[in-house]
Amino acid sequence: MPFVKYEDGLFTKNESRKTLYTPMIFSLALCLLVMVINLFSFPKKEIGHSWMENSGWVVDTVQWLILNFILWSFNRLTVKASLRRWINLGLYIWIMSAAFDVMDEFIHQPLWVGYYIEDVSRLAGMLCVSIGIYFIVQYVNDKYADVSIDSYRDELTHLPNRRYFRNILLELDNTNIYVFIIDIDFFKNINDKYGHDIGDEVLRAFGDLLSSLYDGNVTASRIGGEEFAVILQLPSTQDASVVAEKILSRTRDLVIHGEIRFTVSIGAGHKKEDETVENLLKRVEVALYEAKCGGKNRIEWSTA
Repeated sequence: MPFVKYEDGLFTKNESRKTLYTPMIFSLALCLLVMVINLFSFPKKEIGHSWMENSGWVVDTVQWLILNFILWSFNRLTVKASLRRWINLGLYIWIMSAAFDVMDEFIHQPLWVGYYIEDVSRLAGMLCVSIGIYFIVQYVNDKYADVSIDSYRDELTHLPNRRYFRNILLELDNTNIYVFIIDIDFFKNINDKYGHDIGDEVLRAFGDLLSSLYDGNVTASRIGGEEFAVILQLPSTQDASVVAEKILSRTRDLVIHGEIRFTVSIGAGHKKEDETVENLLKRVEVALYEAKCGGKNRIEWSTA
């Protein structure tokens, strides 16, 4: 499958295992250091024979395991090191606090250890994790915005694509809507004579022309090949006709590489009350076909 390498999403791939294991090794080393400090610095407690008599260590150990699991899960994400910094730091501090909590069930710790190392460090760890989560959420939101835009944008012309065009049509429910479907005349001849690279330049140039029309009421899209579409929210057919004539005249003035000129044909239609998008597009496509058959470089309005 061509998209296998994307199936894991943001989770760490095999080549990034170092990013995953290094924080876990550091966490375990930190906890061992906490254990050594407690064993050699403070006196041990007398522990009963039944674990029920000293069950606090179970809860504290579960907390410690959960924090390490969060650390492991977070570092599976393939994000920049700068985005890991706050959450990793916070989790290290929080895990250290949890390790002191576990040792407190077996060791007589001074009050200052319980206050400064366990409680204050726990709060410091939570604060760092909270800051890190803020940056991660911001990062995910930015990525979501980028992916959303890319899913609706044509890569070649940077115009909206067919999906965006159809979604906008479905969202609009008023009847002051006009739709153009535009086809570049003799585009195959341009490709055959000058090559596909020049053909792409023609598409980009025409896409730039349509982009210049955008004003909130006029939205252009590339819906496939050499075919483009324009949605217009204008008060009258006359206003829509002015835009169509502008597209025709500006296209005739375009020159690619000092010698290549081209024209377009436009099928146009006005959305009727309660008309479906499918029916509107069928009417406009028929009008485009008639424009092509009628000599090209012209506008044909749907009369059905």
